[in-house]
Amino acid sequence: MPKTSESRVLAVAIIGTFMVILDQTIMNVALPHIMAVFNETTDRAQLVVSAYLMATAISTPAAAFLAQRFGIKKVYLWSQAGFLLGSVLCGIAWNTSSLITFRVLQGLAGGLLNPLAMTFLFLNVPPEDRGTAMAIFGVPMMLAPAIGPTLGGYIVDYWSWRMVFYINVPVVLIAIMLGISWIEETPATDTSFDIKGFFLAAVGFSSILYAFSYAPTWTWNDWRIVTLLIVGCACILAWIIVELRVKAPLLDLHMFKIGGFSLAIGLTFVTTIGLFSLVFLLPLFLQNLRGFSALASGLMVLPSVIGSMISMPFAGRLYDRIGPRLPTVLGLVITGITSLWLQVLDVTTPDDTLRWILFIRGIGVGFAMMPVMTYALASVPQYMTAQASALINVARTIFASLGIAIFATMLDTFQKTNLSMMVQTITPDSVIALQVLSQMQVYFMQLGMTLEAARQAAVTYLFQYINLRASVTAFQMDYVISALVVIVGIIPALFLPFGRVKKGGGPAMPVE
Repeated sequence: MPKTSESRVLAVAIIGTFMVILDQTIMNVALPHIMAVFNETTDRAQLVVSAYLMATAISTPAAAFLAQRFGIKKVYLWSQAGFLLGSVLCGIAWNTSSLITFRVLQGLAGGLLNPLAMTFLFLNVPPEDRGTAMAIFGVPMMLAPAIGPTLGGYIVDYWSWRMVFYINVPVVLIAIMLGISWIEETPATDTSFDIKGFFLAAVGFSSILYAFSYAPTWTWNDWRIVTLLIVGCACILAWIIVELRVKAPLLDLHMFKIGGFSLAIGLTFVTTIGLFSLVFLLPLFLQNLRGFSALASGLMVLPSVIGSMISMPFAGRLYDRIGPRLPTVLGLVITGITSLWLQVLDVTTPDDTLRWILFIRGIGVGFAMMPVMTYALASVPQYMTAQASALINVARTIFASLGIAIFATMLDTFQKTNLSMMVQTITPDSVIALQVLSQMQVYFMQLGMTLEAARQAAVTYLFQYINLRASVTAFQMDYVISALVVIVGIIPALFLPFGRVKKGGGPAMPVE
């Protein structure tokens, strides 16, 4: 593998993938505006987001084959060009159908960029520096999902939803120019394309992602969700069988025989849940229960990103010196404890208290995430790096969508259950209800209302308060479950190796 400057390769990798990750979350804020402009239903508008995710799941497994067949640099540059074209076309879309079509093009190109960037970064950086390099590369992976809603809210409020796509243009142009100058091409080899494996993976992964995207809205027992899950799981099972039998598989699943890689994939599920439970739940809490704007809620989440940006370089250095076990376990412990801490979150919680919790939690996520991903790539032979990178990115996309779907479903279920229990307890003739109604009735009469108007206002207030408490408790229960997932992940993390990476490659050496 030809060597280039490590810092240049790192810069290309970061700039080239940041907008791809950002586009997975920035659109959520723009959807209401798109619905208004094109007069669309919620389900139809949601396809703008879902189509992008499904397209990335389709193209990502093919990244390893394309890099091997045509060379990493060539595929990377063409993918950037495709992402650029898709972004421009999305910006000029004239209706929802055209926007969805162009989002598919954007997603197909974007799905190749992250695994390609991870591959050429990992292959160009010496083993003893990979932890630090991957930690720095991981910063945009943390930053993009967190600032997506904030940036999207600002752009939509002060410019236009079309600018959500146009902001990609200058960044992608810079990435293309740097890629041309700083990336050296890898040799292309004449290898056959596993068309059967590609088709099964495309149908399987996209069906599962589509089901996960709509399950919270349609409910899990809806015939459409059940059908999608059955089709998706059947195709994935067939894909596994095909990949284990063909001579040149799309993705060599034999890498799961490598214990370190399988362990890292399992821990990726834990760290992804740890990240996306916060990214999904907290903005909902702040906007729906505390009345924050999208911009304000995004700014509230930023301390978490700052914490991760501070801890990631330290996690990388620890990985390079003593291996992945210590930073991963430390990160999971911090993330788990602070997730439990979030269960005290209420509408009256001071903003500064919340910022400190999020900052400390971000430190934990930063310590845990990238050492696991780096170890996953380091545990496979070098010729399998591209395939391992593609598989990791597919897994992260699936895990994130699954986590969001599960937490959204639990949130709705908990809220309804809590409301039902509270309504049964706080009846109009209960002592608590009578006290609240009496106090509020007096308050409203002091404001000048008649007796009957004050009574109706007091009843309305009581019902709103019950709904609020049911919702707050539902969020708290979700955070407890998120914390338990992370804490349970500490157990397998203890089986990660402890030892510094041998200079020049090879297995980890025990610490003296």
